[in-house]
Amino acid sequence: MSKNTNKKIEFIASLPAIQSAILISGDGNGARIKLEAPQSEMEAISKLLSLYGKCFKVIILVGDE
Repeated sequence: MSKNTNKKIEFIASLPAIQSAILISGDGNGARIKLEAPQSEMEAISKLLSLYGKCFKVIILVGDE
């Protein structure tokens, strides 16, 4: 995979209808957010998987879908 492949990853997602979708750390040093993406977004999700252990920026834009 070339370096430019992972510069931008876009996919449609939502917060799942579960109570633990957003978890705030008990000691206040972070949070965990779970997203749900449809099968149609698997190409982008596979790119996201290649970022395990790396730092990246998340940008959320509210979509019409």
